[in-house]
Amino acid sequence: RGFPTTLVVTSDSSFHAVRVQQLMSNFRTVRVFVSDDPIGVQLGGALKNPLAVGAGMISGLGFGTNTLSAMVTRASHELRQLCLAMGGNPRTIDGLAGVGDLMLTCFSSQSRNQRCGQRLMKGETVADIQQDMTVEGVPTSAVAVAYADLCGLELPIFRAVHGLIHKT
Repeated sequence: RGFPTTLVVTSDSSFHAVRVQQLMSNFRTVRVFVSDDPIGVQLGGALKNPLAVGAGMISGLGFGTNTLSAMVTRASHELRQLCLAMGGNPRTIDGLAGVGDLMLTCFSSQSRNQRCGQRLMKGETVADIQQDMTVEGVPTSAVAVAYADLCGLELPIFRAVHGLIHKT
């Protein structure tokens, strides 16, 4: 539709990352940023998904934007903690590949993960929801909790979302 957008490209090779930036950038609608933190970018991109399921749960329970904003703020802190423990740069989470992607996925009605959380709170099962759409946050919640355990981190939001998804 031609709306302005941004994205982050990362690589262990600065040359390759900058080359991708040059190829993908277009000054009218697409701004590409380069990151030297592949771990942080990957973690931000993957771990936002179970947090967005949690955001959908909040909406599905009828809570408002204030509650959702509080959860997303605390969730970004948990995301930074896990990023640091896994060898990424927590500052990456403060940018587009972390908080930017997290906000988009948590607040957008187009987010499959957010819609999954809403549907779970309305009584649907994970199995039924996954027949209709791919929900990355369902398996990723287990990965997040496993890494939290390995790193000795509490991460109560990740754990609560995982428990509600998997009824544990």
